Amino acid sequence: MKLNIVILVLCVLSEFLLASPKFFAKHCNECHDSETSKAGLNLEELRSDFSEPSSIDVWQRVLEQIETRRMPPNKRPRPNDLAHEELTSWIRGEFAKKNIVPTIDHKRKMPDYGNYLDHDSLFDGSQTGPASSTPRLWRLSPHIYDEFIKNLGNVRHAATIHQPFSIDESKGVIADFSTQQFADSATLQLLMMNCQSIAVYQTTGILKREWDGRMQLHRQTPDIFRDIIESDIAPTTSQVNEAISHQYQLFLGREPTSVELKNASQLLSEAIRSGGNARGLQTALVSVMLKPEVIYRLEIGFGEPDKHGRRRLSAYELAFALSYALTDKPPDQVNVGAETLLTLARSGKLDSSKNIKRTVKAILDSNDMSVADYRMFTEDHKVRNTRALRFFHDFFGYHHAPRVFKDENRISVDSGFDTERIVTDADQFVMNIFDNDSDVLRNLLTSNNYFVTYLGSDKHFQHDLKYIRENVNDAGYKTNIAYIRRIEAAGKTPIPLEGPSSRTYVGFYNIDHENWDYPRKQPFSLPESQRSGILTHPAWLIAWSGNFDNDPIRRGKWIREHLLADYVPEIPITVNAVISEDRKHTLRDRLEPTRAKECWTCHKKMNPLGLPFENFDDFGRFRNAEVLDEILSIFPERHRDARTTPIDASGEIIDSGDKQIDGNVKSVFELLDRLANSPRVRQSFVRHNFRYWLGRNETFSDSPTLINADRAYIENGGSMKALIASLLSSDSFIYRK
Repeated sequence: MKLNIVILVLCVLSEFLLASPKFFAKHCNECHDSETSKAGLNLEELRSDFSEPSSIDVWQRVLEQIETRRMPPNKRPRPNDLAHEELTSWIRGEFAKKNIVPTIDHKRKMPDYGNYLDHDSLFDGSQTGPASSTPRLWRLSPHIYDEFIKNLGNVRHAATIHQPFSIDESKGVIADFSTQQFADSATLQLLMMNCQSIAVYQTTGILKREWDGRMQLHRQTPDIFRDIIESDIAPTTSQVNEAISHQYQLFLGREPTSVELKNASQLLSEAIRSGGNARGLQTALVSVMLKPEVIYRLEIGFGEPDKHGRRRLSAYELAFALSYALTDKPPDQVNVGAETLLTLARSGKLDSSKNIKRTVKAILDSNDMSVADYRMFTEDHKVRNTRALRFFHDFFGYHHAPRVFKDENRISVDSGFDTERIVTDADQFVMNIFDNDSDVLRNLLTSNNYFVTYLGSDKHFQHDLKYIRENVNDAGYKTNIAYIRRIEAAGKTPIPLEGPSSRTYVGFYNIDHENWDYPRKQPFSLPESQRSGILTHPAWLIAWSGNFDNDPIRRGKWIREHLLADYVPEIPITVNAVISEDRKHTLRDRLEPTRAKECWTCHKKMNPLGLPFENFDDFGRFRNAEVLDEILSIFPERHRDARTTPIDASGEIIDSGDKQIDGNVKSVFELLDRLANSPRVRQSFVRHNFRYWLGRNETFSDSPTLINADRAYIENGGSMKALIASLLSSDSFIYRK
């Protein structure tokens, strides 16, 4: 019997080895033979000896390209599923024999490689699932940890609390990814220090100075802790159990199991014998705070296995998964109507996809900003759906604008340049569209309804104006009073801010601050000929600019990867990627060397998409001409004699994957309008939503989840909330395997 099996395996293997040259001859050798060797790859000489490092490297590349279906290219005949499966299975089998880990398995987990999978294969219905995620421990984000500490009361003021967690701050990358799951020694050390400080605070309280100057002891100490601490004798079994249960409820939102209670009680008793009641209690409290459930999001799947071998998240796991997907709070602090999310889960009200969708929508709606009316006064109005806002930050990357250094010689003190404020404006722009929840992606790319913040409050608006009018001699307002009187005499609303630089801020939107009628209720419309969506917002334009110039290459790369679901390789280390600084020529002309044959293969995917944004300078201001020669100040009108040349804002969409949008574009506005109408762009938006809300890259088995989310978005009039609800009620989110 065993001999027959061996013979059968050898026969299958020999048939494959005979067939593999045919596979390469049919699908690969036209581009990868000894004569052509595209990308430096010659498959005619490839040997099936997995002991040679050179052969292993080639097989790694072959497996990656075939398994992600990036090769053969769409223009060539594609292998059928059987041939595809035979080749990849054989390569993986040979790797396994040599204990070689395929590099593609590592790359698939990283945010930078999200677009490696063939886009068409994900949305053409050829992949049928069933979908699931792998069981995982997902380390808490800094935001969740901050919220957790805040909910402990005055503990932050009682002792030094360190932020133990960090997330990826790379621009254009989803920061909170589940692959960042390990707590290293430095993280654990900080956690230990924090837990010890919290335990001391819980058991001893703090001295705090009251308004009348007296020092008062403030305690967060529950009676059960105090009874143990203030007693001279060992606590009773009842007291021990009650203390442990209290700590479990506080930090884990549940009662301890019988085993957990027994172990914690034993630890408490031993610690009290060696260190006394107070020290012993602190030791036991710390042990609860350091349980994995406090440090990690546990998504293992404790439900019963189904016919596909998948396990559903338990009610407890699902409550936390939904809560931390949508908020930074634990599920017992997230209200859905009259009940908490944890109560809903435990009562079986989240057992169906339909109920989960309804719950997700209710949570998003209850955190909607628009219910409070949009007024641009930051003291009165805060962003509520912070998780949604962070998606827009990760996706668009505009919040990195303050990190882009601008030469101080170009920014005078009266320029009003304030990137933090510009980012706040962008936050309001995207969240207004999110809250209105209609045709979200198109509005994000094409709306000219903008916000410009007033750094005061609605209730102080008239007070500020009154103060300026009545304090003409106040040095801080001398420059403002004449402006306010003139604007009010013209029947317009002035901007009651101290000094001219606060008013010139609006110049970054090409608004004439000397004659602008400030709209207190926003958004308001800017000219369609100058603004179209978030990609022409000063925040995005600054974030994706350089220190002295625009950055058409990285802007084009962003569009290629975020809107067209494509992938552009990193710059080879052998390439000196420096652009000429000879300012006698336009930036477009200085990019001409990238059209060299060895460069253009990649740059044709980026430059033509980024160059239409030359209608804006690197401060985000619309312009019709580019100033040549010297690096000028931020005010080009102060250099009237400088040489200028008309802006060439033409570009091209090349090999987008959507033939309907390929071709030349005359302006950035034509480019954005074309992108906003593309199904591929919409599907790419869905893919990035998947990665953010599920914390991982999509796989081919997630294809039904992506298709359903895309359908939910379309059928609900471009509703991003419907898209999110579809993702968080999908098999990919609920099941583990």
